[in-house]
Amino acid sequence: MKSSLRWVGWLAYVVMLAVCVTMAQERWYGAAIRVSPPSVAVPPIATADDSASVWLSDADDVIASSDPFRVARVPAAVAFRPDAEGTAGVVARSMPAAPTVRPTLTLKAIVGGPPWQAIVDGIPGQTSGTVVRAGAVFDHLVVRDVTRDSVVVEGPDTSWVLAFRRRP
Repeated sequence: MKSSLRWVGWLAYVVMLAVCVTMAQERWYGAAIRVSPPSVAVPPIATADDSASVWLSDADDVIASSDPFRVARVPAAVAFRPDAEGTAGVVARSMPAAPTVRPTLTLKAIVGGPPWQAIVDGIPGQTSGTVVRAGAVFDHLVVRDVTRDSVVVEGPDTSWVLAFRRRP
Protein backbone atom coordinates (compact mmCIF):
# COMPACT_ATOMS: atom_id res chain seq x y z
CA MET A 1 0.00 0.00 0.00
CA LYS A 2 2.76 2.38 0.95
CA SER A 3 4.64 1.56 -2.23
CA SER A 4 1.69 2.47 -4.47
CA LEU A 5 1.15 5.75 -2.58
CA ARG A 6 4.82 6.57 -3.00
CA TRP A 7 4.56 6.03 -6.81
CA VAL A 8 1.43 8.19 -6.98
CA GLY A 9 3.30 10.97 -5.12
CA TRP A 10 6.27 10.77 -7.50
CA LEU A 11 3.98 10.72 -10.51
CA ALA A 12 2.18 13.84 -9.27
CA TYR A 13 5.54 15.53 -8.68
CA VAL A 14 6.75 14.74 -12.22
CA VAL A 15 3.46 15.90 -13.79
CA MET A 16 3.57 19.20 -11.87
CA LEU A 17 7.21 19.70 -12.85
CA ALA A 18 6.33 19.14 -16.53
CA VAL A 19 3.43 21.59 -16.32
CA CYS A 20 5.67 24.26 -14.73
CA VAL A 21 8.40 23.80 -17.35
CA THR A 22 5.84 24.03 -20.16
CA MET A 23 4.37 27.24 -18.72
CA ALA A 24 7.83 28.74 -18.32
CA GLN A 25 8.67 27.96 -21.96
CA GLU A 26 5.41 29.53 -23.16
CA ARG A 27 6.11 32.73 -21.23
CA TRP A 28 9.78 32.83 -22.29
CA TYR A 29 9.25 32.37 -26.02
CA GLY A 30 5.90 34.16 -26.19
CA ALA A 31 7.07 37.39 -24.55
CA ALA A 32 6.63 40.48 -26.65
CA ILE A 33 9.75 42.48 -27.48
CA ARG A 34 9.51 45.90 -25.92
CA VAL A 35 10.43 48.89 -28.00
CA SER A 36 12.09 51.77 -26.19
CA PRO A 37 10.08 55.00 -26.30
CA PRO A 38 11.41 57.86 -28.41
CA SER A 39 13.65 60.34 -26.62
CA VAL A 40 11.96 63.46 -25.33
CA ALA A 41 13.49 66.87 -25.91
CA VAL A 42 13.73 68.95 -22.71
CA PRO A 43 12.76 72.58 -23.23
CA PRO A 44 15.30 75.18 -22.06
CA ILE A 45 14.85 76.65 -18.59
CA ALA A 46 13.52 80.17 -18.50
CA THR A 47 15.89 82.83 -17.14
CA ALA A 48 15.33 84.21 -13.66
CA ASP A 49 13.38 87.42 -13.41
CA ASP A 50 14.35 90.44 -11.29
CA SER A 51 12.41 89.30 -8.18
CA ALA A 52 14.34 86.03 -8.05
CA SER A 53 17.70 87.78 -8.45
CA VAL A 54 16.81 90.23 -5.66
CA TRP A 55 15.78 87.35 -3.43
CA LEU A 56 19.02 85.50 -4.19
CA SER A 57 21.16 88.55 -3.42
CA ASP A 58 19.32 89.04 -0.10
CA ALA A 59 19.85 85.37 0.75
CA ASP A 60 23.54 85.73 -0.15
CA ASP A 61 23.86 88.67 2.26
CA VAL A 62 22.17 86.73 5.09
CA ILE A 63 24.41 83.70 4.54
CA ALA A 64 27.55 85.81 4.41
CA SER A 65 26.61 87.67 7.62
CA SER A 66 26.08 84.46 9.61
CA ASP A 67 28.99 82.44 8.18
CA PRO A 68 30.72 80.57 11.06
CA PHE A 69 33.89 80.08 8.95
CA ARG A 70 35.21 83.59 8.49
CA VAL A 71 38.18 84.57 6.36
CA ALA A 72 38.96 87.57 8.61
CA ARG A 73 39.39 85.24 11.63
CA VAL A 74 37.23 87.43 13.88
CA PRO A 75 34.06 86.22 15.60
CA ALA A 76 30.73 87.18 14.12
CA ALA A 77 28.49 89.72 15.79
CA VAL A 78 25.70 87.13 15.56
CA ALA A 79 25.91 83.69 17.17
CA PHE A 80 25.39 80.67 14.93
CA ARG A 81 22.18 78.99 16.08
CA PRO A 82 20.95 76.03 14.04
CA ASP A 83 17.90 75.73 16.32
CA ALA A 84 16.74 79.20 15.19
CA GLU A 85 16.77 78.26 11.50
CA GLY A 86 13.93 79.76 9.55
CA THR A 87 13.05 82.38 12.16
CA ALA A 88 12.84 86.02 11.24
CA GLY A 89 15.32 88.47 12.68
CA VAL A 90 18.79 88.09 14.07
CA VAL A 91 19.63 87.03 17.62
CA ALA A 92 22.49 88.99 19.18
CA ARG A 93 25.37 87.09 20.78
CA SER A 94 24.57 86.48 24.42
CA MET A 95 26.93 83.61 25.13
CA PRO A 96 29.22 84.19 28.11
CA ALA A 97 32.92 84.42 27.39
CA ALA A 98 34.99 81.30 28.05
CA PRO A 99 37.12 81.47 31.19
CA THR A 100 40.69 82.53 30.52
CA VAL A 101 42.13 80.42 33.35
CA ARG A 102 41.46 76.70 33.23
CA PRO A 103 40.55 75.19 36.58
CA THR A 104 42.73 72.54 38.19
CA LEU A 105 40.41 69.59 38.69
CA THR A 106 41.33 66.79 41.08
CA LEU A 107 39.58 63.46 41.46
CA LYS A 108 39.27 62.59 45.16
CA ALA A 109 37.01 59.52 45.16
CA ILE A 110 34.55 57.38 43.19
CA VAL A 111 31.40 56.53 45.11
CA GLY A 112 28.72 53.87 44.67
CA GLY A 113 28.14 51.39 41.89
CA PRO A 114 26.47 51.85 38.58
CA PRO A 115 25.47 54.66 38.29
CA TRP A 116 28.81 55.95 39.60
CA GLN A 117 29.34 59.27 41.36
CA ALA A 118 32.62 61.07 41.98
CA ILE A 119 34.01 63.59 44.43
CA VAL A 120 35.92 66.29 42.53
CA ASP A 121 37.87 69.32 43.82
CA GLY A 122 38.51 72.50 41.85
CA ILE A 123 35.18 73.09 40.14
CA PRO A 124 34.75 76.89 39.86
CA GLY A 125 31.96 78.26 42.03
CA GLN A 126 31.57 75.00 43.99
CA THR A 127 32.82 73.95 47.38
CA SER A 128 35.70 71.54 47.80
CA GLY A 129 34.60 67.91 47.49
CA THR A 130 31.68 68.40 45.11
CA VAL A 131 29.76 65.21 44.31
CA VAL A 132 29.21 64.89 40.54
CA ARG A 133 27.46 62.38 38.30
CA ALA A 134 27.22 61.98 34.53
CA GLY A 135 25.29 64.83 32.93
CA ALA A 136 25.92 67.36 35.72
CA VAL A 137 26.54 70.94 34.53
CA PHE A 138 28.62 73.46 36.48
CA ASP A 139 28.74 76.86 34.73
CA HIS A 140 30.87 76.06 31.62
CA LEU A 141 31.83 72.52 32.66
CA VAL A 142 29.82 69.40 31.84
CA VAL A 143 30.48 66.00 33.41
CA ARG A 144 30.19 63.62 30.45
CA ASP A 145 30.97 60.27 32.03
CA VAL A 146 31.74 58.74 35.43
CA THR A 147 33.14 55.20 35.51
CA ARG A 148 34.59 53.11 38.31
CA ASP A 149 38.08 54.54 37.76
CA SER A 150 37.76 57.84 35.82
CA VAL A 151 35.69 60.96 35.25
CA VAL A 152 35.40 62.83 31.93
CA VAL A 153 34.73 66.57 32.27
CA GLU A 154 34.22 68.74 29.18
CA GLY A 155 34.84 72.47 29.12
CA PRO A 156 34.21 75.02 26.36
CA ASP A 157 37.64 74.45 24.80
CA THR A 158 39.10 71.32 26.43
CA SER A 159 38.26 68.01 28.05
CA TRP A 160 39.73 66.42 31.17
CA VAL A 161 39.97 62.73 31.95
CA LEU A 162 40.40 62.59 35.72
CA ALA A 163 41.89 59.39 37.11
CA PHE A 164 43.68 58.33 40.27
CA ARG A 165 47.45 58.67 40.45
CA ARG A 166 49.24 55.39 40.08
CA ARG A 167 52.17 54.75 42.40
CA PRO A 168 55.29 53.12 40.97
